[in-house]
Amino acid sequence: MVAPPRSAPPAAAPRRRPVYYEKRKRRQEEKAASSATLAGQSKKERKASFNNGWDDENYDYIVKNGELFNERYIVSTVIGKGSFGQVVKAYDQRKSEYVAIKIIKSKKPFLQQAKTEIELLEFLNIKDTMDSACIVRLHEHFLFRGHQCLVFEMLSYNLYDLLRHTGFKGVSLNLIRKFGKQILKALCFLTLRDVSVIHCDLKPENILLRHPKRSAIKLIDFGSSCRDGQTVYSYIQSRFYRSPEVLLGCPYSTSIDMWSLGCILVKMHTGEPLFSGQDEADQVSKIYELLGPPPAHMVQSGTKGQKYFRAARDGSFVLRDAARSTPRRSLDDVLGVEIGGPEGRRMDEPGHSVSDYLRLKDLIMMMLAYDPKHRITPFQAISHSFFGMTDLEVQTEAPGSSGASGRGGGSRAG
Repeated sequence: MVAPPRSAPPAAAPRRRPVYYEKRKRRQEEKAASSATLAGQSKKERKASFNNGWDDENYDYIVKNGELFNERYIVSTVIGKGSFGQVVKAYDQRKSEYVAIKIIKSKKPFLQQAKTEIELLEFLNIKDTMDSACIVRLHEHFLFRGHQCLVFEMLSYNLYDLLRHTGFKGVSLNLIRKFGKQILKALCFLTLRDVSVIHCDLKPENILLRHPKRSAIKLIDFGSSCRDGQTVYSYIQSRFYRSPEVLLGCPYSTSIDMWSLGCILVKMHTGEPLFSGQDEADQVSKIYELLGPPPAHMVQSGTKGQKYFRAARDGSFVLRDAARSTPRRSLDDVLGVEIGGPEGRRMDEPGHSVSDYLRLKDLIMMMLAYDPKHRITPFQAISHSFFGMTDLEVQTEAPGSSGASGRGGGSRAG
């Protein structure tokens, strides 16, 4: 007869680590005390409790008018804010000129991203020795009270601000040519074999005028940029300007910036986004409305292709969410090719003939090719007929017409 197994002796209680538990208890008490202190503080006092009082609760530096940065720059006003931090206008005492200082948040992820941006900007500035590629110049960088600071040349307002000044009615085709050609010049530079940089966030807000009364521009904000072939992030580009390969989760290259440019040129003339999706699925739907289904190989190879599309019986792909499907629209209608521009606003205005609009439409469609391998390159686009001889060059500008001026003069929104 087999004897019943003896019950196992009770397991020894785990040994406590007195130091660990004492530290944990102390941390909990300190956290509770800190929370009670913050609750009793005013908003102004709470702001002063971050980064030894230099930062607010968002880890942005609390800018003070007249403060001296790096024993050189006298800060005046905040001229821009973003997820990265803020931009201030400052006076450079050594060079007797105004500069823009980008003050990065004091949190580690933002500081690491700023380091990458600095390395990329220094690389681009070295390659663009003549300052002719329409890329912003980085003067220097330094650490100030836990914040990485990037000092840039002082530029004027961005193209979104310019569009707002028109009441979102759009600028003239003459200005579209001037802006488009300069942006293409920048993209030609970025796609050079020994440069190969993807901007990754091309949009009107990141294109600045050099002077408020001139049409010369420069690209800014390379905080999301990367070298072609060294892509890291899958979630890039602002949604309205996000390319199909990024939306579908396909590999991407410098071609994504060309897609963004096509969207920018349309918005700058019509005053409205070409694809205004409320989320990624809606963005895909908006593109589908204008261009139809994407190539099968992009849907099949993309990590998110099956999320938005399903195969139809004929082998093509249709939107998975049928409720999102809306009537098709055409670029002709968006641009108002046959009616004198968007909503007929440019009817009889010099430089806005049907032939001018047809050339613009042809260029935009090449920029919006689904397959990046078939998308027009910057070097091809800059030689497109849209940038060649126009009606504006052979006609006298109509009295009172807005936004249209000769190629040599300053330009305003039309």
